[in-house]
Amino acid sequence: MNYFFTDRFIGTDRDKLQKKVGSKKLIFMKQIHSDRIEVVNKNSLIKECDALITTDKDVALCVVVADCIPVILIDEVRGAVGVAHAGRVGSYKDIVKKTIKKMVEEFTCKQEDIHIIFGPSIKKCCYEVGLEVVKGFEEFTCKEEGKIYLDLIELNKKNLKNVEVFSTCTCCDKNYFSFRRDGTNERFCGVASI
Repeated sequence: MNYFFTDRFIGTDRDKLQKKVGSKKLIFMKQIHSDRIEVVNKNSLIKECDALITTDKDVALCVVVADCIPVILIDEVRGAVGVAHAGRVGSYKDIVKKTIKKMVEEFTCKQEDIHIIFGPSIKKCCYEVGLEVVKGFEEFTCKEEGKIYLDLIELNKKNLKNVEVFSTCTCCDKNYFSFRRDGTNERFCGVASI
């Protein structure tokens, strides 16, 4: 099982990514801020979804972000991997928990065997939001000097085990693309393969 997160110097450059994964086919998704999860293999085309799962050793799954959480899911027991795009909307829709459930249903994974990695993403220090977007999720916010900050990591970690979190805040660290900091269309990615 292999996974990695790129920075702004590799970003989503397909040639550089292909060198890192060798002969495996790179599979991206058309991310739509949903809770849609697709099972894919080397013959799959790009799908509209926000999570991919597979047991195909010939593919490398890719999730692209610029502040949202790039999530990697690995089950070494069953030989299954997944990636998920956990932005605010996907997080509210429990995209990570639903991806785990789909891995259990499709590949007979056990939840306790799935290791979850949250890659570099915007942290609560920088993710300022309006009151209108946190209704029902107030427990994952903090207030400082009259501003509201959302903690996407804690929102996604709730009731999960086997979680590893990269401490890097993409808005603070200029080695990563950040939509919140720069309004950029550039992205970096998380990649997972068996």
